[in-house]
Amino acid sequence: MYSGIITDAARAFPEAAVPSAEGYYDDMISLCDSIYRGEPPWKIVRRSGLYGKSDREMSMVNAAKVLCDQMADMTFGQQADIIVSDREKQDYLNRVLQKNAFWDRMTGFFSRAYALGGGAVRVYIADGEPVLDYLGAESFIPMGWSSRAMEEGIFRSVIRRSGKYYRLLEYHSRNEEGNTRVRSRLFVSDSRYELGSEEDTAVLGVQPEVNYPFSVPMFSYFHPACGNNISDSCMGISCFYNCRDTLRAIDIAFDSLVREFILGRKRIIVPSSCIRTVVDPESGQTRRYFDADDEVYQALRCEDESELKIIDNTAELRIDEHVSAINALLNILCFQTGLSSGTLSFGTSTGVRTAAEISSQENRTQRTMNSNRNIAAEFIEGIANAVLAAGTALGHIGGGDASVKVSFSKELDNDIDKNIDRLLKLYREGIRTKEEVRAETEQYIGETMRE
Repeated sequence: MYSGIITDAARAFPEAAVPSAEGYYDDMISLCDSIYRGEPPWKIVRRSGLYGKSDREMSMVNAAKVLCDQMADMTFGQQADIIVSDREKQDYLNRVLQKNAFWDRMTGFFSRAYALGGGAVRVYIADGEPVLDYLGAESFIPMGWSSRAMEEGIFRSVIRRSGKYYRLLEYHSRNEEGNTRVRSRLFVSDSRYELGSEEDTAVLGVQPEVNYPFSVPMFSYFHPACGNNISDSCMGISCFYNCRDTLRAIDIAFDSLVREFILGRKRIIVPSSCIRTVVDPESGQTRRYFDADDEVYQALRCEDESELKIIDNTAELRIDEHVSAINALLNILCFQTGLSSGTLSFGTSTGVRTAAEISSQENRTQRTMNSNRNIAAEFIEGIANAVLAAGTALGHIGGGDASVKVSFSKELDNDIDKNIDRLLKLYREGIRTKEEVRAETEQYIGETMRE
């Protein structure tokens, strides 16, 4: 039950006005998470046959995962530049992000955020260093926001240690001075699905309350750039929540394609007298006897078996019809999610299209992804500001104001010359070091060679 986070938060912080959004967590987040993981409600179908009915798993494309991965790649890719006006803070931010695998984790984070309708990155201090925690929408409750950004929220983390489950709940809010305050409550249980009894937060090395000397939120929240038509909360909605019928139809068409190969295997009709029988010693029933590795012979009774000829009764495979149907459904999915027709394609006729082709040929995709990138830029800026505020509080960097700007390339492309020119410009401006430029250039060259 994904709505359990609401019950847990209400018990941990009874003074907080936790919103009643159980339906949002159970109906939207839980459903979309199961679809994203390849466990949709339509996965199991009935099978009928000679030996009775049973269930079987449908063969699926899992187009929801493909869609979210594609949108995550077009949102982030390797094309985000985080620019800080102060060189010392720029170097410090780069080190923290690199240490916390920021560039490696963000594409996967965005993919899951598109699937669940949002996600958050929490910044906390451990062992005297800022640490980034990447969380999905199921682990976060919004508690306070403004037209500018999300400012308050409750996070839940589940930790397994020594055979027990620890549930840490953190409430990020503002204190009387308007600065950031983080209160923590820890609970322990033998079951992953029960809150259990309260435990001292020192067990996990966490302070019960921390008051930071700044007002910068210690987390940042991202949601897809599509309207939430199922809830009036500030949280987002999955990019495929309103496309569930299309996703199901795609899987039905693909399952039919797979069954076409199974049912269309080569079959030869022979006289039944050519088939031997054997008595089952357990049931006493007579069964046909054949080589289990030979799947080409079938028996057929008729009036005059001696005149029955051996006939090849193999069915013709309808491959093109199935592929056309799947592509038509994928185009409908693109239309529903704000992408241009053909952005998602099933088959080999068009090959694998690069992001540059999508940028130059498909304006609808470009507009949709620009909207998502604008939100992603504010999200990443929030992470950077939280890291720099933590570094200042720890004394790692000096105080003073420093602006943070996240820049994406205007075009969704992987053109090596444009990327190298961009890196050289950042080097001349002192934003990238020579070693960083060399490493990223080698990475671009390697990716281009693979394409």
